[in-house]
Amino acid sequence: MTATLPTRSSDATLSVTKAARLLGVHPNTIRAWSDQGRLRFYRINARGDRRYRLGDLQHFLTAAEARAAAGVDGVAELGRGRPDRRGRRASPDRRILRSTAALVAGPPRDEDPLGGERRVADLHVLADLARLGIECPEPLECLGRALALLREAWELRAAVAWELRGERLVRKAAAGAYPAGLADLPAGAGLLGLALAAGRAQVAGPAERTEPGDGRWADAAVRIAVPIPADRGVWGVLLFVADERAAAALVDADLASAVAAEVGALLGRTRLLDDLDRQLHQAAALQRIAADVSSKLDLDQILAGLTDHAMVLFGADRAALFLQRSDGSIETRVARNLSAAYLAAVADFPAPSLPADAVALGRPLFATAYRDDPRSGLVRAAVIQEGYDTICCAPLRDAGGPLGLLILYHDQRHPWTDEDLEAMAALATQGAVAIRTAQNFAQMATWAAQLQSIQQLGVRLSRLSSVREIGIAIATELRQLIDYHNVRVYRLYEDELAPVAMQGQVGEYVDETPEQLRIGIGEGLTGWVARHAVAQNVPDAARDPRAMTIPGTEKDLDESMLLAPMLYEDQVLGVLVLSKLGLRQFSDDDLRLLAIYASFAAQAMANADATDRLRRQSAALERQLASQRALLQITESILTTLDPRAVLERITDSLASLVRYDNVSIELYDPATRRLHPLTARGVHAEEFLADWAPSETGLATWVVDNGEPQLVRDELRDERVRQFATTGPVEGSLIVVPLRGREGVTGVLTLERLGGGDRFTEEEFDLVKLFAAQVSIALQNAETHHETEIRAQTDDLTGLLNQGTFHGWLARSVADGGPFSLIMLDLDDFKAVNDGMGHAAGDDLLRRIAAAIVAAGRDSDRVFRYGGDEFTLLLPGTDAAGAAQVAERVRAALHAVPLPRRPGADGIEVSCSMGIATFPDDGASAADVLIAADRACYVAKRAGRDRVALAPEGLALAAEFSLQVPTPVDPFSASGAA
Repeated sequence: MTATLPTRSSDATLSVTKAARLLGVHPNTIRAWSDQGRLRFYRINARGDRRYRLGDLQHFLTAAEARAAAGVDGVAELGRGRPDRRGRRASPDRRILRSTAALVAGPPRDEDPLGGERRVADLHVLADLARLGIECPEPLECLGRALALLREAWELRAAVAWELRGERLVRKAAAGAYPAGLADLPAGAGLLGLALAAGRAQVAGPAERTEPGDGRWADAAVRIAVPIPADRGVWGVLLFVADERAAAALVDADLASAVAAEVGALLGRTRLLDDLDRQLHQAAALQRIAADVSSKLDLDQILAGLTDHAMVLFGADRAALFLQRSDGSIETRVARNLSAAYLAAVADFPAPSLPADAVALGRPLFATAYRDDPRSGLVRAAVIQEGYDTICCAPLRDAGGPLGLLILYHDQRHPWTDEDLEAMAALATQGAVAIRTAQNFAQMATWAAQLQSIQQLGVRLSRLSSVREIGIAIATELRQLIDYHNVRVYRLYEDELAPVAMQGQVGEYVDETPEQLRIGIGEGLTGWVARHAVAQNVPDAARDPRAMTIPGTEKDLDESMLLAPMLYEDQVLGVLVLSKLGLRQFSDDDLRLLAIYASFAAQAMANADATDRLRRQSAALERQLASQRALLQITESILTTLDPRAVLERITDSLASLVRYDNVSIELYDPATRRLHPLTARGVHAEEFLADWAPSETGLATWVVDNGEPQLVRDELRDERVRQFATTGPVEGSLIVVPLRGREGVTGVLTLERLGGGDRFTEEEFDLVKLFAAQVSIALQNAETHHETEIRAQTDDLTGLLNQGTFHGWLARSVADGGPFSLIMLDLDDFKAVNDGMGHAAGDDLLRRIAAAIVAAGRDSDRVFRYGGDEFTLLLPGTDAAGAAQVAERVRAALHAVPLPRRPGADGIEVSCSMGIATFPDDGASAADVLIAADRACYVAKRAGRDRVALAPEGLALAAEFSLQVPTPVDPFSASGAA
């Protein structure tokens, strides 16, 4: 069942034209009947305009039909009907007259005594059917009530109605005992198909089996199938099934045809009223849509509203609205429920296609089953993929020509009526007017904005004092004058054009960087304009012989460009460049506007240059004062720092607050090897600066060492002394290299590098770094002296090992760290005999060799201390008792290998040691506990015969026999520390 518009009340009034259309006569006939008093009407104004109540028209129609059925003259005019669009005069009312005439001309009364009475009853049935059209305006409800009326009046077994839809018969209504399994049938099935094929009633007796389901009516006396006529062919078919006692009423096929004609007329009238109401609804909706669309001036809102209104008004499942650009190409502006792939496939409306035909003919066109339409050939695959059935295209055009196209899509088959196409055309006309109005308004707004922007520009630029501010202001203001996707403001510096402002609106331009856009004068379109001082409108930049492609961008991009030089006193200060995707996107008017803009910009740039010079001079003086104050503060901080590494950290940190750099390094000079050794470096190339110099390598730093003179290199690519790193290749930048001086001369160099060619080191920065380097030299000397003193305080003078005080600090830190470690307490056996037999000098020498042997036997991670006298300790980080025992055995073996000094009378002296091992945390939870455990184990080793290694558990076994305290170093044997 198709959806219908809301029904109209019988009190609704119609104009003369609409009343004539409802009755199927000419409007003059309506006026004649009104003047004769046969048709009631109302005057609605002083001019005499008339209105007719819908209920009065329906009563008039019923009365006319009844008079025609009774043979009464005077209704022939009603039967002729008004011509339709194809010149035909047939109407549902005329079919009524034909059917009732056939009924009156039935069997003579003298052949059937009850014929007259039956005909009167049949006339009542027909009159009741006619009244249904007044009482029940909804088609399907009318059909069901009509079948129920016929079944009751003729005592039928069943009355069924099918609607013809293509090749199928679809059951729409039934009254009586109807088989439930026969909803849909093929159009040629049985008795129904015969009636449709013959175009008249077909009768079948009880013995005839002519359609599916006949077995359900085996006791039926007769069945009659009769086509139901419609305006344009056949609506469907009626099937009457009667028992034997009621069969006589249905033998008359003419009667059945008359009833079918009345049913068709009933459906026609209700459909006519439904169409009329739908048209009124469409007209009212169009008025509302026109008011809504025309009330807006924003083009995007108009397009979206027009599309959405059209979808609702015509019940579409999808929609799209396309506009024509100035270059004739088509762009999709609104899309509803359509895929991007489909829109891309139909974007150009290739011919042949339904959209192309609609544009060419200038009126709406539709097609059902568009996938099979010959006009869909070029986009048929896209149509199939999208999955819709019906398409309707309405061109949007005005007096100036085509503006675009509105397309509606229905997923299911949806034939468009002439009235729907007229409504679609009216909607398209209203939409075109609104679109053109919005475009004109936008153009006027653009002109007004341009005039206002030019006025504002002069005022605003005169207030700005920096090149960058002017560039940003230009890029911002220009959008009010000209539509573009990208703007660049170039400033000419010597022989190079550098962008000082840039804005990209789409992906092709957003990722551009200033370094990419730098060009020399005469290079590319921008450089050409700078050299010749002539503005240019380039419709196709990619194919212009002067163009050059920006590295990293698409070479053959469709792009339009506008370029204008900024001229001040016949001197080019820069170039304004606008870009837009697509060809021929700018007009000559745009070029003139840009040229005017460029002249304002040039004046502002010249003013900014003068202001900038004054600002730089003032800023230079302020920087000198500020830098000197900062240098005094930094010098105080550096000079109070005595740790060499902290001094280096403060130097690099403090220098960054004084002078901006990208790389900084400090290298110390070794006079013995005549080579520089990197000490510290920071910056983007820190790793390269920390690499060792080759033995014969020279560069700017070695030159500074050899000559003792600081150097400022403004362009390191042009200085032959500068050696570029192999890993980075040639790098543009500037350098400051100053010597660091000590008491004996140059001790190293301080190097600063600033990358890039724009911001290079200045003379005042050079002077500041030289002052800073002098302070750094003093700070490094102080830190070196302090470091030497500190090392002496932590080191045993005789052996060079860390001393006993340092040992306790390391032991405490090891315990605090919490990680496992082992401690070896080593005591030389009978070392006093060496001193007694050979003298203290020989003993001191032997102690030094023993200390060296212990260090050599240990690992790189182990730390060796002289605990005092002939006692030594070893801290073994991350080592358990077994690992410590292995180290101890290596040490014991190493001591046996130490050669002894040979003197007369000293035979029999040997070097051996006793060692005790303790492990943290197994043998003690504190530094004191671990030390006591190791010392106790060492005592056990001596007690057990010396020259051996004992573990803490062995010493713990003797803990009950005596009590030990933290070992105290014995008194030194000599002034050097040997006992």
